Amino acid sequence: MTGSKQIFQTNSKWRWRTFQWTGRLIIFAIILMVPVVIITLARGIKPGLPVLASEINSMHHVANPVIPAGMNAKEIKKYKGFNEYLAAREKIGNLKVNTSSVNASEIRAAFYVDWDPQSFFSLQKNIDKLNMVVPEWFFIDPATDTLRPDIDMNALKLMKKNKVKIIALINNINERLGAGEFDGNIIHRILNNPAKKERLINDMVKYIRQYDLQGINIDFEEFKEKGDESIIAFQKELYERLHPMGLIVTQDIMPYNEDFNIKELAKYNDYMFLMAYDEHYSNSVPGAISSQQWIEKVLDETASEVPSEKIIVCFAGYGYDWPKNTEATTVTYQQALSNAKQFNAAIDFNNDNYNNFYNYTDADSINHEVCFLDAATNFNTIRFADEYGTAGTALWRLGSEDERLWSFYTRSLTRQSLQQQPFDFNTLKFVTTPTASPDYIGDGEVLNVMTVPQSGKLNLEIDSSEGLIAEQQYVQLPTKYVIKKYGNVHKQVILTFDDGPDPEYTPQVLDILNREKVPATFFVVGMEAENNLPLLKRIAAEGYEIGNHTFTHPNIAAVSTERAATEMESTRLLIEAVTGRSTVLFRAPYNADAEPTTEAELKPIALSKEKNYYTVGESIDPNDWEEGVTADSVYERTIHQYESNPEKGIILLHDAGGNRQATVDALPRIIHYFKNKGIQFTTVANLIGKTKDEVMPPVHNNLVQLNGKIASFGYWFEHFITAAFWVAIVLGFIRIAIMAIMAGMQKMRSNIYEQVYALPLKESPAVSIIVPAYNEEINAVKTIENLLQQDYPNFDIVFIDDGSKDKTYNRVLDAFYENSKVKILTKANGGKASALNFGISQTDCQYVICIDADTQLKSDAVTQLMKRFIVVESVKGGIEGVVGAVAGNVKVGNENTILTKWQSIEYTTAQNFDRRAFDLINGITVVPGAIGAFKKEAIEKAGGFTTDTLAEDCDLTIRILRNGYRVVNCTEAVAVTEAPETLKQFMKQRFRWSYGIMQSFWKNRDACFNPKYKALGMVALPNILLFQIILPILAPLADIMLIISLIWNRHNSASLHKIELYYIIFFAVDIFVSVIAFVFEKEKFSKLIWLIPQRFVYRQLMYVILFKAISKAIKGESQGWGILKRTGNVKQVSTSTAT
Repeated sequence: MTGSKQIFQTNSKWRWRTFQWTGRLIIFAIILMVPVVIITLARGIKPGLPVLASEINSMHHVANPVIPAGMNAKEIKKYKGFNEYLAAREKIGNLKVNTSSVNASEIRAAFYVDWDPQSFFSLQKNIDKLNMVVPEWFFIDPATDTLRPDIDMNALKLMKKNKVKIIALINNINERLGAGEFDGNIIHRILNNPAKKERLINDMVKYIRQYDLQGINIDFEEFKEKGDESIIAFQKELYERLHPMGLIVTQDIMPYNEDFNIKELAKYNDYMFLMAYDEHYSNSVPGAISSQQWIEKVLDETASEVPSEKIIVCFAGYGYDWPKNTEATTVTYQQALSNAKQFNAAIDFNNDNYNNFYNYTDADSINHEVCFLDAATNFNTIRFADEYGTAGTALWRLGSEDERLWSFYTRSLTRQSLQQQPFDFNTLKFVTTPTASPDYIGDGEVLNVMTVPQSGKLNLEIDSSEGLIAEQQYVQLPTKYVIKKYGNVHKQVILTFDDGPDPEYTPQVLDILNREKVPATFFVVGMEAENNLPLLKRIAAEGYEIGNHTFTHPNIAAVSTERAATEMESTRLLIEAVTGRSTVLFRAPYNADAEPTTEAELKPIALSKEKNYYTVGESIDPNDWEEGVTADSVYERTIHQYESNPEKGIILLHDAGGNRQATVDALPRIIHYFKNKGIQFTTVANLIGKTKDEVMPPVHNNLVQLNGKIASFGYWFEHFITAAFWVAIVLGFIRIAIMAIMAGMQKMRSNIYEQVYALPLKESPAVSIIVPAYNEEINAVKTIENLLQQDYPNFDIVFIDDGSKDKTYNRVLDAFYENSKVKILTKANGGKASALNFGISQTDCQYVICIDADTQLKSDAVTQLMKRFIVVESVKGGIEGVVGAVAGNVKVGNENTILTKWQSIEYTTAQNFDRRAFDLINGITVVPGAIGAFKKEAIEKAGGFTTDTLAEDCDLTIRILRNGYRVVNCTEAVAVTEAPETLKQFMKQRFRWSYGIMQSFWKNRDACFNPKYKALGMVALPNILLFQIILPILAPLADIMLIISLIWNRHNSASLHKIELYYIIFFAVDIFVSVIAFVFEKEKFSKLIWLIPQRFVYRQLMYVILFKAISKAIKGESQGWGILKRTGNVKQVSTSTAT
């Protein structure tokens, strides 16, 4: 039977054009998604940063600021400034200098505080330029009036290593009254209680000796005494106690403070620290902090009562920022520059008083006046102090100063010294600022970068006659990292979760938060959010804050600026697209500390500010990401860190990034602890005094909405592919397992027939071997010669030349025209199916065996095939039914190239193994064209070979099964065929097979999932549909996903190991099944070595073939049988009986 039209064939172009245009539209839509996302990112539409509460809101408003007493006319005339003084001094020589054995410029001191990290950084960097340090380490407990030491051991170790004199400062600050507030009542109680006074002095001696210090610095202020007798008496007692021990006694004195009788106090001090600053101060009107005339006056007046060689002139490194009608904020040099840069303020160096000034209006429309001192001011002050003949100078305080100070602080600045060794003022014109050790303003855990490191450039005018800096202009501000901190907690905590969302742990966290009615902030990783869009939507829908934690979780400090920006913007865009809200909250991976100090920690914060983010730090980090951490550890670490510092409240936990069950289990306990303590759970927005709409502003943008649709499409498509991938993997493993079991069961069942098969046949019905050929001049004669050696007693050979264009017919005719067993026929070319039908029509035999003209059979092959017809039907057991066809065992006979070796493995592990398994359930769908036996009656009832498919053998086998016949497998009937040796020939053959199987399935699709056809309908045809058509279509996506995963996770060793493990498992299963197949087939295991490269190339070739077959099917073009170039390289088959 032949058909005039092939399956899929059509004369209309509509199907192909429809497919083309549909494909083009899909591709166009996908391609369009890329520029939409890129344009949205490139536009860089960022939400505006909400203005955070200004510090002045918590400052005291001053209705009547103090107006410091200025100099009267006489004083103005007397004190004209450093320039006049130095000029006059040069004229009159050393008239005013008190001679002393102490070198007038010996001491270069600085005050150290441990409440500002910058102080330690400065100490660390510049201690080699100091010979005395005054650390603020001794305090008086206001409850007991006893000394309380608070020693910074790291700083102490550093000072001792550098062998500087350590003069511990003791003060009467009472923090209960406010930060930095002096309490005169403490001193009053001690001065008027001999026991307390003696104990305080004893404790000073005790701790000075204990820590091997060199002396004490008394900084008592705000006295409540009616007279100065008790103050002088205390200082006398202290001096007489310490001085004989070789310890230095010093005291801080403030200009114009009537509490100090400096003339008397000087008798009981080795040095007097004259605080030559705060001419104007925090609750005064704005003005100069240390004008040159004022310094000259206070030093002159002090030196009139105290020998100048006892005076250490203290100069300032800071400034004041006066908001209008409000108490000033103290600012460091860097903070002053940071504000000037932020508000684009012009700095004016006042060449009359040598102080720097600028004005600005802040975001709250409040006017500010700022005065600060810098290296130029300091240089002039030190120059004056050295020339005056003082004991030295002291900086208040380390960490607040202009870095340029250290270029001249080690040297004397007297005229004589400058003449002997001139100072290069050019060193003050250029400033290189450090990238680490930032300046902090305020307190809290929400960070805002005010300035980033930038080299400075200044212009200077030098008064060369007197060696003073007369004028200075800031051309480019020398700034470092200055970070403003917000969000100080007050009996509050904030739960924050990083690295999510995660499909396993985030839902559990959300359930707990909902149950406990507790807010939280989720810092999401874009990649995880993209993979879990419903979870991101749920977080937003349930009202939680969402922050940006980058897209792939890199170390921001270790990647390029462009990469970092893309990481942030991609995640922000995803959040906007999915939730309809943007975010200004950011937390950098790996660097979430609330007080970053290193470049690696600071760079992400600076970059985030450029992209309009506030960085949310943390101070409570239980390290719940550690491997093996328990819920108890997470809980205990969290509570311990909070109790150690209740002024900090942002808790860092993780809801993704690994096994987070410990965090989930600890979370309810953490929540209950704080609830029981009356601690409020709040949000970042509340902490900084903003609304949710301000930190997560709603987005109304068509592009963003389109991106939301793209993100949703990408999410569902990716999840479809992922699901399909895992379904394919699972189904593949299930199929492998079932096939192995079925093959094993079939093997055991065949053992039932083994003894019967060994017996000779009692009858030998006539058999015709049908050999169709087209252009087979190389192999045809050898094939017939091989067939004549069959040991079956009753067979003939029908050779059909299907209109070959070569000498096939002539060569066969010449070789066998006298052989009665060989019938040689020829016909016009019509394809293999028509040749087979023609040959079958020319025989009267009840059974026919069809083979290819390039195939050789083992000598017992026909006998083994016929036993399946005669013996199987006579043996009880197994599946009942008449055997309609028997599939032989095809092997590759030309394993001389890697391609043919791969095909040999495939024949054994796939085709032959599958037939063995499907034999168990009567589900063999292909009796191979190389060797297949048929009952002629079954062929005729099925309609013969048809020409409407390229896989005539598959099509006929299915139709035979549909007619109720059995199709069995015969592994003993071995045929050796010639496999294609070139890639071109291989692709041509496999295209015909693939296309033909698709045609056969489509032709018989009505039987698929139809229980009427038993194993054929419920197993065999679904197997073709699923494992030979659908899954192979999806398989390339799995390979692409593997490649993307390898590239994406190339720096993630854990993920790479996981991928490697999956692949090893998959490959191990593949090897295991192949070994089983090789055992069944009695093949050499050494051939399996070629399985390794096969898995990396062979499957990909099959993808190309499959997609070519699909495209041809859609086009509907007629496909020919095709011509395979033969080589004749098949090895001669042994005539021994197969075992």
